[in-house]
Amino acid sequence: MTKRTTSPAGLIPAAQYIRMSTEHQRFSPDNQRAANKAFAAEHGYEIVATYQDSGKSGLTLKARPELKRLLSDVLSGAMPYKTILVLDVSRWGRFQDADQAAHYEFMCREAGVPVRYCSEAFDNDGGAMASIVKHMKRVMAAEYSRDLSIRVARAHRLQARLGYKQGGSPSFATIRQVVDEDGRPVMVLHPGQRKALSNHRVVIARGSASEVALVRRIFTMYAIQNLEISQICDWLKKKGKTERFGRLWAYSSIFKMLRNEIYLGVYVYGRRSNNLGKPETLPQSKWIRTTVMKPIVPPELFEAAASKLADRSRRPRSDEDLKRGLARLLSEEGYISGPLITKCSYLPLPITFTKRFGSLAKACKLVGYDKPVRVEGVHTRIYSDEDLKSELKRIQRENGRLSREIINRDKRSPSAAFFKRRFGGLRKAYSASGILQDKIPKRRIDLNPDGTPKSEAVLLDGLRRLFEEHGHLSRRMIDSSEAVPSSWLYCRKFGGDGAGLCACWLLQQSERNYEGSVRATAEAR
Repeated sequence: MTKRTTSPAGLIPAAQYIRMSTEHQRFSPDNQRAANKAFAAEHGYEIVATYQDSGKSGLTLKARPELKRLLSDVLSGAMPYKTILVLDVSRWGRFQDADQAAHYEFMCREAGVPVRYCSEAFDNDGGAMASIVKHMKRVMAAEYSRDLSIRVARAHRLQARLGYKQGGSPSFATIRQVVDEDGRPVMVLHPGQRKALSNHRVVIARGSASEVALVRRIFTMYAIQNLEISQICDWLKKKGKTERFGRLWAYSSIFKMLRNEIYLGVYVYGRRSNNLGKPETLPQSKWIRTTVMKPIVPPELFEAAASKLADRSRRPRSDEDLKRGLARLLSEEGYISGPLITKCSYLPLPITFTKRFGSLAKACKLVGYDKPVRVEGVHTRIYSDEDLKSELKRIQRENGRLSREIINRDKRSPSAAFFKRRFGGLRKAYSASGILQDKIPKRRIDLNPDGTPKSEAVLLDGLRRLFEEHGHLSRRMIDSSEAVPSSWLYCRKFGGDGAGLCACWLLQQSERNYEGSVRATAEAR
């Protein structure tokens, strides 16, 4: 955002909002600036601030940081302008609910900063005709996005049926090959490169002979030699074999490889859809499968690997089986961690323990292991109560005081949450360590240098600066910042559990507030 705080005498200071979702020339930022400037000169405005979202979809507020910043400035009252200039209704947004665009415009108008559309035929004066036309324009903008999304998805599926790759990086041992209209090879695309001509297409082809041989070796080791995925990872590491870009082979990479039908020469497209920003997993009946090359792995070998994977996924594991496996891992390694479980051949992935027991830490407690949050080097240190007390004394000695933020910043000790879990609270941990609570100074950022409480405007301005720095707000962020008081003070000062602390917080929750207001209105009716 660019901003000026002065305006020539007689002119009304204004901000302009610019959004471009594609490289279409009509809606380029320069064209929008020119149109806004002409409108401002004709109607007595002086543009003193610019907010620009480039390459951003107008479907949601979440992905448009500059619009969120604009609303934040308007609601906080800390803005040098009196109106907002936008090229047209669609630049403000193509929200699928037309009332959502109206909601954000109402927020600005209620704060005394109305929105003016520079290239629309109506005056945004709140009149009946302007309201009707504006609502129709919003509905048309939303319908345009819906229709465009359907047409683009249909085109992608059609191209996939013809065997043309629809974006994404190629799998290991495959490459992206550009072909012309007659299917003749033109060039190989390297990472980050795109085809130059619209009549060219991208297909999947075999990669180097060494990569093809490695894929076949991995399938053979798993399906024929009956090795576990973790054992294959260890073998690859010992042989110095890496994925592309020098990454070490991971359990998940090999697991995905063993299920990837591209090694049968079949390109699969359409497992998921994300039309209008709504992700959805599609059933297999809607997937598109197209043969694009000769198999890298013989079909019999691929089916043998798939059968083994299916057998492992169907294997029932009771809670007792999982706990026995964790106990065995603890006795063998002396500690438990997510990466260690992932590599373990006789245990499922860590997500299984999270789903079954609530979290990996809770599962570890069931086998007598209090899982620390931090690690030292490669191995996780097991802390006794005396170790934790010594750590607290060291942190206080080095910092002169103790707090949750100071403990979390110390990289040599567990997090504050670990101390709370072990002793039942930080104050109890301090007492157990012989640290008197009255010697632990409290930060007094809520006071001015002369000892008087800071005003609400100063407190809100601190949160606003914090929001501008990070792009969002949370109670953890507020508590960890030394520039603002704790979130507890804001809750006490403004009421509630943090909701409505300031305009920035309201902005972060604006979509949720909007949906709630719509529900409330519907219930009232």
